[in-house]
Amino acid sequence: MPGDRPQPALPAATPNTRPFLKGMGLALSLIVPIVVVTASSGADPGSAGDAAGQLSVAPLLAGVAVGFWARFATRRWHVVDYLLRFALCTVAFFGLNALGRSLLHAGRPPVQPAPVHMTDAEKQNLYVSGGWVHHSNFDFVLPVGPQFEPAPEIQNQINENLAGLPGTFVWALQAQNPDRLVLIFLARGMGNDEAAFRAMARGISTSAGKQAAQVLEDDLQWSRRAKEFRYGIRLADGRYAQTRCLPSAPERQPPYVVCVQTLGPDANGLDALRNQLVIRK
Repeated sequence: MPGDRPQPALPAATPNTRPFLKGMGLALSLIVPIVVVTASSGADPGSAGDAAGQLSVAPLLAGVAVGFWARFATRRWHVVDYLLRFALCTVAFFGLNALGRSLLHAGRPPVQPAPVHMTDAEKQNLYVSGGWVHHSNFDFVLPVGPQFEPAPEIQNQINENLAGLPGTFVWALQAQNPDRLVLIFLARGMGNDEAAFRAMARGISTSAGKQAAQVLEDDLQWSRRAKEFRYGIRLADGRYAQTRCLPSAPERQPPYVVCVQTLGPDANGLDALRNQLVIRK
């Protein structure tokens, strides 16, 4: 229309800037799929964003490097020249990034997790009443029957041997018939995943197996329906030691494992007892 001022045209890319634009175009052609794949991977948004950022660094730097390379090249580059050099630079920057991370982690001293201690109150909060055992902090329940009573001397002797493990404690119950004994073992800070639970089970199998005249049971389950470890042996003196361990629910922090071990003169006399160990949710 009359009187309207003409709009200035956008500046065209100059020969000096075209190499950089092509290099950044190649970088974006790789960064965009990276972002899409990480966003659709199912991870939480924070983790997906961190992964996309880390993976995008190499192609971004490669695009800048190719732009400079092409800008000062003595001949004009074709598309194949850009693609080959971009691929070479991307691989190189990925390698440098991986090398830098490995050197950074190698230079750091390993961080040891702080030991998880049991408080005196947690050691004392085991209630034995009416044939039932219940712990108010760890919320496990075990029906032992009226014949079992606390055995403080045996308990103190066992815990003296465990003094180097601050997150572990054992409660001992003995029947009126001294041949029958129930040990409740609790370990804090372990069993929060399948690998940790299996490692604990291997430790029990290895240590108890040295005392066994015969291994009767060695079974671990880790599924949505059941998570438990069962181990049974016949000792050299003819008694039977049978163990059952349960991990705490994932929401309990720090995690813990509760084990009940029964010792008696027959193979199945106390089996029903250990089967009724429960950690209430």
